[in-house]
Amino acid sequence: MKRHMLTRLLAFLATAAVLAASGCSKKAESSGSSIEAMTTAATEPATTTEPETEEETLDTETMDLVKYNIYVQLNNYMVEVLDSLYSYYIVVENAEEFALVPDSGYSYKFDISPFNSDIIDDALAVASMEPAYETLDDLTLQIAEPMRTLMDTFDSIYSCYDFADNQYAKAKEFHALVQANAAAFEELAYQYMDQITIIGNERVKISEQKLLDEGKTITYNASHMITVTNQLLDECYRQGVNDANIIELDLTNIRPLYDELVNTVAAFNEATSDNNQLMKESLANSSPMYGLPDSLVQSVEWMIRQVESQTPIPDPGSEYLGGLIHIQEVLSKCIEQYNTVFAE
Repeated sequence: MKRHMLTRLLAFLATAAVLAASGCSKKAESSGSSIEAMTTAATEPATTTEPETEEETLDTETMDLVKYNIYVQLNNYMVEVLDSLYSYYIVVENAEEFALVPDSGYSYKFDISPFNSDIIDDALAVASMEPAYETLDDLTLQIAEPMRTLMDTFDSIYSCYDFADNQYAKAKEFHALVQANAAAFEELAYQYMDQITIIGNERVKISEQKLLDEGKTITYNASHMITVTNQLLDECYRQGVNDANIIELDLTNIRPLYDELVNTVAAFNEATSDNNQLMKESLANSSPMYGLPDSLVQSVEWMIRQVESQTPIPDPGSEYLGGLIHIQEVLSKCIEQYNTVFAE
């Protein structure tokens, strides 16, 4: 697994957060609960499996919402598992026999996360339920066991402190489990993420059009600036570009997206300066995103200047003004603020 793959995954994690927000907005409005609360409730077995009474049976629209959010959560865990897998191979050779990478500079279990694999049970529970998601349902069934094994193995690695005893005997056992499941999991995970991206993009498009139809221009522009930034990042990853080779980026398709982002943020700022529009959307703060939209534009502008200057980023693994990681960080803050302000 290479570094640019990890960068792409972090961007998708941000995308998924917005998709969950878009999918939950209607439910959240009716219940008064937050997006995060709705997603958490969606994973409770009592609400997704074996309802006790007929009255507790979820209607089709709500079941679709519950199922989609569980699949988004499963996707987000895939990102974290792939992250730990990447970290694992920084320290351990990607080979059949266990061996530490010479002079890696890191100790065993570097940057390995603990996991709770209950999300897999939730996903398996809804995979056979209506409405059918076809490809995602099938991929969920295929990825469940290799993903569960990796999650449980990384959890064990994280919790273990006596690896050096008995010539890394435990580490060798864990390595066999990682090697037996890593390749299949990685292949299925990327298929899964590609599929949920397609579904998510469709939902965002419908959601944003609904906002426009309802005259919610502030909320629309807040959502659309996130959508456009994700499209811009996707174009970078499509070209195989990350912070390590940022100067290779072809800006031909980036510039129109940057212009659209600039126009979207300008429209957002104009709408938030209109007191009538603020009242229409029940917003008390004329700066509901706390200046983050302008920071988002600036982060992309810095990246474009970095490419134009043909100056490599000195430490491509860290956040750097002019790099994609910085754009991702600002975007993540925008998503968090969007969920706080608009998704409740």
